[in-house]
Amino acid sequence: MKKIIGISFIALAMFMFSCNTNSDESVNIPEMSEELSLKSAEIAVAEVQAEAATTECDYEVEFFANVEGLLTRWWKMGQFFGWNNKLRYFENHCPDVEIEEGENDGYPKTITLNYGDSTVLNNGKVLSGEIVIEISAHRSSQDYSRLVSYNDFSVDSLLINGTSEVVVDKVDSTFRKFESAMTFVYPDGTTVTRTAERVWQWLAGLDTPEIQSDDVVIITGEVTGTIVWLDGTEETYSKTITTPLKRMAMCRYMVEGVVEVKIGGDLVSVLDYGYAEGDDECDQYALLTTDAGEEVIDLSERNYNGKAKQNQERNKNQNSNQNGNQNQNGNQNGNG
Repeated sequence: MKKIIGISFIALAMFMFSCNTNSDESVNIPEMSEELSLKSAEIAVAEVQAEAATTECDYEVEFFANVEGLLTRWWKMGQFFGWNNKLRYFENHCPDVEIEEGENDGYPKTITLNYGDSTVLNNGKVLSGEIVIEISAHRSSQDYSRLVSYNDFSVDSLLINGTSEVVVDKVDSTFRKFESAMTFVYPDGTTVTRTAERVWQWLAGLDTPEIQSDDVVIITGEVTGTIVWLDGTEETYSKTITTPLKRMAMCRYMVEGVVEVKIGGDLVSVLDYGYAEGDDECDQYALLTTDAGEEVIDLSERNYNGKAKQNQERNKNQNSNQNGNQNQNGNQNGNG
């Protein structure tokens, strides 16, 4: 069983938080071929979806693990969602829960969450499939850990299979360490095999485990992935969170944070979730920087295709034409 020393874990997390990229500094990304430039942007956006889905997965596990005692008692009484008016599920769309208890004071304990074909969240995301959480021991034990399996689990239309191990820091319970190995299958058939080591720190909401609307978490860490496109070509990449990602329970996407993606050790893209003015804004936009320059992208789009910049130019031209026509009409009316 993996163990970590609390003080070392916190020091590591604090070091990671301190290594933030200054968003005001210019990003120097070397020029690359048009094909690699497009692929790097596609990888960046694929990572956005994988990061968002992974965070939803981790958050589901966190919630049910944090209310494990209450959940077990209520499950035995057959009314484990008696408090669902406070949850983030839309109109009582909740997973079915099954619990198996071991012979050592109820441990090891297995919690199975079955989301069926469609469980809708208040932020619009749709969950389906199964999550299995194996809890080794009581939370107060030094042997406490969680092994999580995702079995044909989907966030929206992104299919996920794999495992994650979660360790809670023994000194500061606001810290979590997630080590995961997962496979993501995108709607168009693109596949990403991804290993990640991420650190969560709860900023708010941990002391109100039954209420999710006040939850705020910051996330740091690194990812290594291999993306396989439909034509069979593949690319291995790495991702580093250089400025902590900020997650708010009711937002669909991250509200702050910067990530860098590298291919072959070379920086190919930087994504800034918090480029817009105003803190904690729930929106679907981020600033993507590649060798082609900066572009505001819509995170809700499934694929990057360079159309955002084209649309901006087209809208700009349309507005210019409309203004020109209005001025022309105004001049004609004035002359009349």
